[in-house]
Amino acid sequence: MAQFGRLLCLLLITLSFSATAQVSSHSIAFYYNSHLPLAEMTLYSRVVVQPDRVNAGEIHWLKQRNIQIYGYLSVGESKQPDQKGLMLNQSWNSQVMDLTSEQWQSSLIEQAKQLKAQGYDGLFLDTLDSYQMLQKQQQGPQRRALVTLIKQLSALFSHQLILNRGFEVLPQLHGQAKFLVAEGLYSHYQVKNDSYGVTSKSDQQWLINQLQQAQKQGFQVQVIDYAKPEARFSLAQKIIRAGFLPWVTDGHLRTWGTSELQPVPRKILIPYNSKLQYLTHSDVHNRLAAFIEYLGYIPAYLDMSRQPLPTIDPALYAGVISWTLETRMYSPDYVSWLLRAKGTLPLMLLGQLPLSDKLLNAFGVKMLSATPPGPYKIQMIKPWLKGEYDALRPNAGVFPLQQVKQQDSEPLITITSADGRRLIQGIRSGRDVLIAAPWLIENLSVDDSRWMVEPYQLLSRAFQLPPIPAPDVTTESGRRRLISYIDGDAFSSLARLPGQPIAAKVIKDEILKPYKIPVTVSIVEGEVGPKGMYPEKSPYYEKIARQIFALPYVDMATHTFSHPFFWNELAGRQKVLKNAYRPYGSHLAVPNYDKIDIRREIEGSIDYINQRLAPKGKKVTAVLWSGDALPGPDPIRHTLEAGVVNVNGGDSFVTDDNPTLSEISPLGRPEGELLYQIYAPLMNEELYTNVWHGPYDGFKRLTETFRHTDKPYRLKPFTIYYHFYSGTNPAGIRALKIVLDYALSRPNTPVQLARYARGALDFYFSGLARNDKGEWVFSSRWIPTLRIPGALGQVDLQHSRLIAGMTENGRYIHLPEGQAVFKTSVKSGVKSHKPYLVSGNVVLTEWSEKRVAFHSWLKAQLVLANADQCHFISSDGHRHQGVKQGNYRRFSMPRGNFSGRLVCHHQ
Repeated sequence: MAQFGRLLCLLLITLSFSATAQVSSHSIAFYYNSHLPLAEMTLYSRVVVQPDRVNAGEIHWLKQRNIQIYGYLSVGESKQPDQKGLMLNQSWNSQVMDLTSEQWQSSLIEQAKQLKAQGYDGLFLDTLDSYQMLQKQQQGPQRRALVTLIKQLSALFSHQLILNRGFEVLPQLHGQAKFLVAEGLYSHYQVKNDSYGVTSKSDQQWLINQLQQAQKQGFQVQVIDYAKPEARFSLAQKIIRAGFLPWVTDGHLRTWGTSELQPVPRKILIPYNSKLQYLTHSDVHNRLAAFIEYLGYIPAYLDMSRQPLPTIDPALYAGVISWTLETRMYSPDYVSWLLRAKGTLPLMLLGQLPLSDKLLNAFGVKMLSATPPGPYKIQMIKPWLKGEYDALRPNAGVFPLQQVKQQDSEPLITITSADGRRLIQGIRSGRDVLIAAPWLIENLSVDDSRWMVEPYQLLSRAFQLPPIPAPDVTTESGRRRLISYIDGDAFSSLARLPGQPIAAKVIKDEILKPYKIPVTVSIVEGEVGPKGMYPEKSPYYEKIARQIFALPYVDMATHTFSHPFFWNELAGRQKVLKNAYRPYGSHLAVPNYDKIDIRREIEGSIDYINQRLAPKGKKVTAVLWSGDALPGPDPIRHTLEAGVVNVNGGDSFVTDDNPTLSEISPLGRPEGELLYQIYAPLMNEELYTNVWHGPYDGFKRLTETFRHTDKPYRLKPFTIYYHFYSGTNPAGIRALKIVLDYALSRPNTPVQLARYARGALDFYFSGLARNDKGEWVFSSRWIPTLRIPGALGQVDLQHSRLIAGMTENGRYIHLPEGQAVFKTSVKSGVKSHKPYLVSGNVVLTEWSEKRVAFHSWLKAQLVLANADQCHFISSDGHRHQGVKQGNYRRFSMPRGNFSGRLVCHHQ
């Protein structure tokens, strides 16, 4: 074009949830089962549930995310054994109730009031047409009573009602309800034989006419149809074409359904038995879960000793992994369940194998009656499956497996015995995989282990988990996150420096004040406070703590009141013998404190810091677990109620002399619904310094860990996690400076620990779907980044929504709001012409056509593409001009908060 125009280009998202509706489906989600699929529910702004299957925590969780929750209420029928109605509905074995009965009316109003008190936003009124099963002469009074009841319920819930049919009374309900639902437009559920039937053409047309009339009356109309999982998305699209919102599910609404959004199953079901082995001792959790998460999938652990084995919902689950070293885990019930699961989802058996011919045969192998003699030699292992160690120990135990079917079975690992027989040690049958011990982890010594197979390939290529956009908390704005935090141990210990200052003062003066990056600092109240071990010195210790907490880049945390050492014992999982070696007892020797009080440890120490040490406007953000860092559900629940994150535990530790990915922990572990412990991303200086017995500069080897956890897979952010005792020795201080300088000299984005922990927790509660346009739809609260696997190609930024940009290689896309809608394509030449962020050391809070906002803890550096004619204008009018650098434009701006806009002139 010959003329010049001005284009205001703005990229962004806000951390508030005002934007939730931008990715939310307009459909209402229905789920009548327990254990709500909360991650998937983030993609909907309204959900209907059965109140007796929902707990208060789930209601609170949904309300925190501005998701309206409607309680199911049957108006016309009852299944209560003490309720006597006017007739029996034989299809559902329920009583058709008398709507004119004052007793029934009072019962319904009381149920509604209870739901309102529990936090429900509205009601879904079912069985509104049941009175039509009565004699004609009975229907008039019933219909009038129904209208009166609905109006009463509407007034109670401010018109937040969803009506199920009730077409005859709709003209009298103008303004009383916003939504209308009808079941069975194209398909219907047949209760007697648990099957699905096709609705007749005449019934379809009649219902379409009724629904269109309801739309004219002002109702938002939705259709609930029923189908098997594989048929749901096409049926939902058919409903959309008819002009209605869809929800397609099973006949009892107990599996997750489909709207214009097709759910992407992300959960991997992992059964285990805590009576045989605690989750924290299992290889599947400690070694494999990190790679399940890296691929974007969610480990869903199920303790068979406490929970029944479920009917698997393929809309939620992508596979089942069974990894055990205990033959006893394979009970007859478990084997039968695995055989049923195998017909529904891909199944992976690892480690010890079941003594079940039927199950083994399903994988294409059988167990020989006698083990052929050794020594054994490796005959074949798929090159892509080879791990970090492939030497078979002479005394290695093997499984005498032989292949029994060739069709659809592919050996992955084979060995030969001394008598020349070929034995299967790993096999793939369709998408099902079996790998026998000892072909998973080789323990070379107590502290040195190796993967015998490559874990990423085991999951992605052998198990064939489909590539999906993976929520990523290692990276923000295209750069590796930098996190630093301090456990409060040894705050008051004397340093080997002139004048013997306490360690906390040394850390403050030598590390915190010079580096000025976000650091979360904790204290142990029992060491610092007046009710602790050193009351006479407490005023000075508190003075130093206040000085540290006053630093603007320091977040406050508690390391508890008395530093309990055995949280695992407190949880009742592990009995530590009274005569066991306890050099420090069960906790610090705080005067007059003999029995650990969880509330005192958590809420009490939080209150102490907030009230005595915190500068104005600051509050404690985190609890950093002490001792063995294995809290049970009760302590984690206390942190949730206190509104703080909880971090520590895990054993991610890898160095050049132990270069293994077998020691990488996942993001965290569950301790019940909604209760997660978030692990330390990387281990502290204790392991690098032989539990602080030397070498005292051993923490400098953390740089080796940085390298091994970045390539070939970026599994962890830069994490500099240490104790105050690093400040007691000059070598420890030097080591801290070395690792800080190393991380700061490389592309990084500093963030607070709490921001990381919220994102790590949100990983388990983020939703992913595909819409009817073939786009990916992602919804979360705190996830800053999606990692796009190479198999998906590249993101079409030009037509995406809620994405600020992507890295040069297209692997990381930036989500200021934690949400995104986008397409990916493997075709080359997918380019964007609008300006976008390639990378920056900033935390984005908005990026749109009208406003840009971000925070930078260091001098801000932003690299933009398609921005040759662009500049930033801050809200105070200051102009920030960039510098051209190759194909990009680099902007440098002061540290701190920026708000304004990106202005671009295009020819």
